[in-house]
Amino acid sequence: MKGVYEFEHALGWQQEMRAVRRDFTLARKVGNVRYGRYFVFYPGMGKWMYIGYEDIVWAYRRLEQIKGRKGAETKGEMHFLMLVTKEKKRIGVPVGEEENALTGLAVIQERNKSVDIGFAKEKEEIYL
Repeated sequence: MKGVYEFEHALGWQQEMRAVRRDFTLARKVGNVRYGRYFVFYPGMGKWMYIGYEDIVWAYRRLEQIKGRKGAETKGEMHFLMLVTKEKKRIGVPVGEEENALTGLAVIQERNKSVDIGFAKEKEEIYL
């Protein structure tokens, strides 16, 4: 994804593109995710998706097994940063290693003090 970047808000909202590009340019890169001052950026299909920290109400780390062909054997593990929005939309962002997920959660909590961090089954009833 080099060159001229396209951006799309994860919730379909319109933002001032100049401000979005500036935040992206100055963002801290952790794995394949970028953490700006106002937005989290993650790779989408041919463009960068982004969501504002203030739109995130719940964030947690999820670990999934990567299956081999035809589900025969496990090929490894992938950590996801799960973001739940005010609109009750759950977004899974693949971050690779556990350290990337933990760093991402720390940055999100730093930027949005009211976000609920960590998974608990009861939280699904509250936020989804």
